[in-house]
Amino acid sequence: MTTSAICGCSWASDFDSSTYSNTEVIKNSQLWQYNLGYDPIIYARPGSTNLKIYIQVQQAIEKGFDNCLVFLTSPTRINISWTQSGGWNLESKFIWGESEVVNENAPKQTREYIAKYYNEDLETLNSFVIAEAIYWKLKHTGKPFYIFTNYFTDYIHKDWKIFSQKEVIQDGPYRLAGLRENEGHNSPNHLSLIGQDRAKDLVLSYIN
Repeated sequence: MTTSAICGCSWASDFDSSTYSNTEVIKNSQLWQYNLGYDPIIYARPGSTNLKIYIQVQQAIEKGFDNCLVFLTSPTRINISWTQSGGWNLESKFIWGESEVVNENAPKQTREYIAKYYNEDLETLNSFVIAEAIYWKLKHTGKPFYIFTNYFTDYIHKDWKIFSQKEVIQDGPYRLAGLRENEGHNSPNHLSLIGQDRAKDLVLSYIN
């Protein structure tokens, strides 16, 4: 069976976000395990920044794969490095670093940081650089891969030629977010069961 590494945030993950914890390891994805023609190995995790997704790609390369699908997230999701969790360090290979979304629901500590230091343009630039690094890292493996801009689509700038490469697809499950029919406990990734099927069809339409 051909194996495919799947990297991204919750839109590509196999978790029910209501029960998610960083310690879980799940090999079989509800979203991707059917009709893709290969065995998915899921590195995607809810809440991942583009930097976390870069780390997932590195993990996937180290463990090996036949092909790789990467689903980028919004560059406004930031990496939290001031906590005492120890996640952002070389010893852990940065696997468990914490992240936050920039909005009014962020914790007080995050909102204080945003008020003092956050610069959306700089975070977007960082994500452009990370996306380029992901592309070249995968290109050097010689294995087939696709990068779906997904949540990143609205931030793409014409000066970044990396997004015009044939392996980079300016689309992704995020645009199907409105499909909430039959949404319930078995609907990870913010998609209903119908939405999940359409997300799979969307991906298949590009990779087949």
